[in-house]
Formats: sequence, structure tokens, C-alpha cells
Amino acid sequence: MIAVLQVEVRKLNGSLALLLAVLAPALPGLLAALSLISTDRAPQWESILTGFVLPIWSLFLLPMVVAAFTTLVGQIEYRARGWDHLLALPIARWQLFLAKAVVVLAASAMMTLLVLLFAWVGASIGGAIGGHTPLGTLPWARLARTVLLLLAGSTMLVVIQLWTALRFASFVMPLVVGIGGTLVAMAVAMTRTDQAAWFPWVLPLKILSAPNPVPFALFGGIGGLVLLAIMVTDLSRHSFR
Repeated sequence: MIAVLQVEVRKLNGSLALLLAVLAPALPGLLAALSLISTDRAPQWESILTGFVLPIWSLFLLPMVVAAFTTLVGQIEYRARGWDHLLALPIARWQLFLAKAVVVLAASAMMTLLVLLFAWVGASIGGAIGGHTPLGTLPWARLARTVLLLLAGSTMLVVIQLWTALRFASFVMPLVVGIGGTLVAMAVAMTRTDQAAWFPWVLPLKILSAPNPVPFALFGGIGGLVLLAIMVTDLSRHSFR
């Protein structure tokens, strides 16, 4: 299994998927830098990270980047009929698909951590240029808890996107799913309704805004693991032609 994981990681080297995973998390940091350059007062670190950067990431950028990333991962195999070679190897099919899921989930976690890193760098640079260095200390404990809950809650979203990207040869399907889910989440955010609180694309937003985010994180995490088992079973029986 470790060898299969290593192969999946090597497949990302030099691909657009890896480039996307590194560059996309820098966008909230860029916005934080621009906002500090143009502001007339110094904000608190906590308001920058938990009140500005993470909401932008969880509501819009995370689902869109995951949709694009999983699409690129799926197209690695569909280009030049890579499935024919991959599935002919003397390796259990479930290991192949589980390895892809582990790599994608790990990449999603890495991107969320990079968001915080780039936000810290961007806010520091923007504050230095604008003369409004952020006040207070970094809320490490709250950030760690929020990130862990966010990663757990987004598991279902990531698995659905990966399942769609691997199940369909066309890159259109996973992108449509990602765009549609993101639009629903944005509609929920704008209307502030609770009718779609358990929708996979809404869970990251609820984790940041709900008084008690733990149930949403547990639902996304446990539901994601259940869907992962179903995905591996389904793809193991699927004919990639």
C-alpha cells in the first residue's frame, strides 16, 4: 500500500494538479495583504484569519479548488488510456482507489494549512507596507481546533468530487458538481437558511459559523468515510472503457 501511495504522489509531480494545490491557497493571503495595505487601522490577527481568510476559503475557494484538483487527478488516468495499464497491474483494485483518496485528502489538508501560512505572510507584508501591523497574537489553539473540524467536515465533499472525477471520463462532470455545490453553499450563506445545513458543500461554512460546529464536523467526517467505502467498492467493479 505504501508503494501505491508513493506512485500516486509521484504522478502529481510536474502536473497542473500540484501547481494548483500550491498556488490556489495563496489567493486569500493576497487578499489579506491588499486589505491591510488599503486599511486605515490595524486589525487583530484573529479577525484576519478566522473572520476573513478561513470564511473565504471554506465558502468558495475550498470547494472550487477541490473540484479542479480532483478533476486533474482523474484526468491523469483518462489521458492516453492510463486505466488500461493501471488496472492490469497485480494490485488489488481497492488499494489503487484508496490510495488516490488518501493522496487527495492529504492534499486538501495541505492546501488548508498553506492558506494559513500564506495568510500570515500576506498580512505581515501588507501590514508592513501599509503601516498597520496586525495586533495581538496568533490564536494557535482556536486555529488548530477550527482547522481540524474543517478538515473533518469537508471529507464528504472531497470524496464526492473524487468519486465523480474517477467515475466519469469527461472533465465536465466533476466541474459541474463542484460549481453546483458551491452555488448552493453561497445561496445558503446569503439567505442564512438552515434548510440545507447538512449539504456537504455547506458543512465547512457551518463549521465556521455555527455555535457548536462539532456535529457538522462529525457528520462530514463519518459520512465521508462511509462514502469512501462505497466509492472504493463501486470503482473496483467499474469498467473503465
